[in-house]
Amino acid sequence: MNRIRLGIALSMVGIVGTTRALAQILNGGFEAGFVTANGQAQVPSPWTSTAPGNPFVSFDTWANPSGNGLNPAFAGVFTGVTAAQGKRWAGGWNFENMHQLMAFTLTPGQQYTISALVHAPNAPFGYVAGGWRFKLGATGSSPSTLIATFAPTVTWSMGWVLQSATFTAPSNAGSLQYFFPEVYKTGTLNTYMGIDDIRITPVPGAGSLALIGVGAGICAARRRR
Repeated sequence: MNRIRLGIALSMVGIVGTTRALAQILNGGFEAGFVTANGQAQVPSPWTSTAPGNPFVSFDTWANPSGNGLNPAFAGVFTGVTAAQGKRWAGGWNFENMHQLMAFTLTPGQQYTISALVHAPNAPFGYVAGGWRFKLGATGSSPSTLIATFAPTVTWSMGWVLQSATFTAPSNAGSLQYFFPEVYKTGTLNTYMGIDDIRITPVPGAGSLALIGVGAGICAARRRR
């Protein structure tokens, strides 16, 4: 009987762990896939924009020197910077866009944490008074629902900064398949910002935490015997 209970508990814990591991965002580090035009106004699949190749519309892909993407020294934007994770990252102006069709839609009412590594550009190019926010939409051209905002506290001298925000998926999340990172400005000048390793992870609810606790308790009881 104890073995059966232990097996069930461990299976349930495994299900919880698998659910938490599901990734809505694909290629969140921008590492996979080839980008053309040296990465200017191009982002790797499944990321795209409303006008790929248009430098006034689409985000850019940056890469460590000699990598597939814009050289960090291009226009003095990220001179001396290397990717926070891997070899590449993305960046864009507040008037540009990027999005992807998520692998899974968010569950209405579920809490999630969105996190990313962000980097301000180099002054005087920088116009650094800005930050990142994130939206969902029903199509690739309709970023209709704001879900999270990062505080605009990142400056060039801080390098890569890990930022995160927790949010509750809206009631219509099941119909919002597209994910949009956006740069926003807090001053009068346009703002360019870099981003890497974007992730959305479910926050375990009280039921899931209790289930994990039950499983751990049964395991402990089993070890004592």
